[in-house]
Amino acid sequence: MKYEKFINGLEKEHAMIEQAFKKLEPKIKNGNVSDIAYVLEILGQLKTILINHLKDEDNLFYPDMRQKAVELKQDALVPSLDVYIEDMKNVSKKVFDFFSRYDNENAISGDEKGFIKGMIEIRDSLVKRVMTEEKTLYYIYKAYHRI
Repeated sequence: MKYEKFINGLEKEHAMIEQAFKKLEPKIKNGNVSDIAYVLEILGQLKTILINHLKDEDNLFYPDMRQKAVELKQDALVPSLDVYIEDMKNVSKKVFDFFSRYDNENAISGDEKGFIKGMIEIRDSLVKRVMTEEKTLYYIYKAYHRI
């Protein structure tokens, strides 16, 4: 695997996730989802990015991080990685439950307050997760692979 290209791709996807939430921010702030077609378009983009991103993290990034930590006998890091892995499963479930619930105009217009509340929750969970990964785990990954 080309480690530098891989981690740069994950970082670019993080930026795309943040951009999608910035596009939705005015809807979140005013609590009014007037242009539902636009919101669904951004949600579709976000979902596509997240499906690929989470698959790469679940199948490549975290297993590789864990394997390197074990190989290098970094015993203190392994339990922390296990916590990150488990937490990511919870975040993923919350995000995809939200996407399933609000997958059409009727679902959003019929529960605008719930939609806004759910959007805030997944935004906060994902933004927190992105910051944690980029400020800690990605640095460790880069060090492991001399990037």
